[in-house]
Amino acid sequence: METTLLFSNWLSEHSTLSQSSIYKYSRAVNTISKEMQSISLITKSLYHMNLTELDDALFLIMHHPQFIAKNKKGNHMYSNALKQFRYFSLDCCELQEDIKAKIHYIEQSDLPATTKEAIIQSRIGQGEYRKQLLQKYHSTCIVTGITNRKVLIASHIKPWSISNNHERIDVNNGLLLCANLDRLFDCGLITFQNDGRMGISSFLSKEDQNRLQIDTDIQYDIQISDPMKVYLEYHRDVIFVK
Repeated sequence: METTLLFSNWLSEHSTLSQSSIYKYSRAVNTISKEMQSISLITKSLYHMNLTELDDALFLIMHHPQFIAKNKKGNHMYSNALKQFRYFSLDCCELQEDIKAKIHYIEQSDLPATTKEAIIQSRIGQGEYRKQLLQKYHSTCIVTGITNRKVLIASHIKPWSISNNHERIDVNNGLLLCANLDRLFDCGLITFQNDGRMGISSFLSKEDQNRLQIDTDIQYDIQISDPMKVYLEYHRDVIFVK
């Protein structure tokens, strides 16, 4: 089955969009893919990319003047379609082989052994990266207040797979979250504003929001810094599904 049809079927199952909107979103991804290829911003269809390639492409697309103008004229329908396509891709694809390839590349690089280890350990939220986040947030989930270290995850704001080596071990690119919230954050179902308030995706039902005891009114102490603002802006612009 073609990816376009799979995406449409996935939207029908997971979203509250009407069939006409689903059709528009599916066409929007195809349109942007072709237009960005025509100006050589990307080299292949968005439908043929793995998630890492897609994340790289979405960053380039969403900051390109041509797309910005088109998206503004379209009431942000194009950016919403692309972010929902990313969520679909995350839900359906397997990243392990791509991650293994990146780790192998790091292992074969000329970086000092301690740096290699720190970068690779940060992929699984371990090592010095995790220690720094535990220290920064006093071993406490910033949302729930849970202090059991076994369920605390050192979450990357900008995904590890598309970060450079500095960003992969930068404590400003991290949040300390319990496991379920880490997964929601990674999928783009929640995000954070610079004032610590949470953004919640329309894909997360009110019932599930109540079960998780999350809302948009609480200001969580995320200990914002200027570098973190840049990472959070990336997460809101590219990862978060409205």
